[in-house]
Amino acid sequence: MKVALVIERFDPSRGGREVSTAQIAEGLARRGQDVTVFCMAAGAGGQGFRVQELKCWGLDRATKLASFARSVRGAAHDGGFDIVHATLPIPAANVFQPRGGLVGAQEAASLRKRRGMERFLTQLAQPLNAHRVKMRSMERKLVAKPETLCLAVSEMVAREFMNYYARDKNVRVIYNAVDAPDVPQGQRRQWRQERRDQVGAGTGSPLFLSVATNFRLKGVAQALEAFAKWYRSPNGSPGARFVALGQGKVASYRWLVKKLGVAKQVHFEPRADNVWPWYAAADACVLLSWYDPCSRVVLEAARWAVPSITTVFNGAAEILARGAGLVVSSPDDINAVVKAMADLADPDRLAERRQACRDVADELSMDRHVQQLMEAYREVAGKND
Repeated sequence: MKVALVIERFDPSRGGREVSTAQIAEGLARRGQDVTVFCMAAGAGGQGFRVQELKCWGLDRATKLASFARSVRGAAHDGGFDIVHATLPIPAANVFQPRGGLVGAQEAASLRKRRGMERFLTQLAQPLNAHRVKMRSMERKLVAKPETLCLAVSEMVAREFMNYYARDKNVRVIYNAVDAPDVPQGQRRQWRQERRDQVGAGTGSPLFLSVATNFRLKGVAQALEAFAKWYRSPNGSPGARFVALGQGKVASYRWLVKKLGVAKQVHFEPRADNVWPWYAAADACVLLSWYDPCSRVVLEAARWAVPSITTVFNGAAEILARGAGLVVSSPDDINAVVKAMADLADPDRLAERRQACRDVADELSMDRHVQQLMEAYREVAGKND
């Protein structure tokens, strides 16, 4: 089967949907599929598949998107692809998997995380965003085609198809997934000790970890406020630490933790190519998403038996419902986050939630995800015969 995976940019070192696309491409290739990734711009490649940059002309993102869509159509036709699996609404796609969620949900999240005048101005500006307007138009047309297989990475995204387009036919949930390295327990214990020593975490004291590229979207400020409140509470532990790992601009966050009185307990670490030593060090992951179709961070943490605290706006919250973590109503519900931190700081409760993570770990594998994609592809290819 010839499969084209379509993504705007392809550089797995950036993480997120780009590394997911690389892992899917490699998984398909291992199963004997002929795989090409079409993109506007590419960084590092992968094993067993091709990466092809397609021409896109224009002075702005909207024009470039339209040009890219035309290039994909031509390349897919000329290449005789059976499956055109796109993560953005390309008209040539017969499989649409919006890994970043639907446009309407993204806009709702953009408003949700803002207050007052900023919210009002954002609402006024949204219809003027040419790229998003073009994306919405293309998305509406693609989803309106009954033959398009719409794949959702969580039940939350499946509901988005219904809420925004009244579409529930030919919509399938193939839950998001992650690859986890097979690291010996001795190495994991070493990593744990090294990272905890690095930030001064006390023996037996919890280390909370937040991994984010966009600190604002992932509710890092609210997580820090909750940590400070928990730390000063009777349940707080003097040796506890909070590590914020990522690319966010941290100056304002350093000011915040100083104001909150926990500057010595909070550590800001730069983005790491290998995040697994930090998962080994962590007792809990905190990702207070304003919007996440299905966060890889929460899934990665669960695969290494690290429970998470997240919000109802994260599709990955569905996996935590079975005990692998706790879900709060909003990043702004600070008291609920404090209560969740107290739960995970309790050794007995933490042990129970770690076991719940182990119980669901196999369900989160990329091998399972790719196998389900293959089944969907066969159905689509069969209908096209």
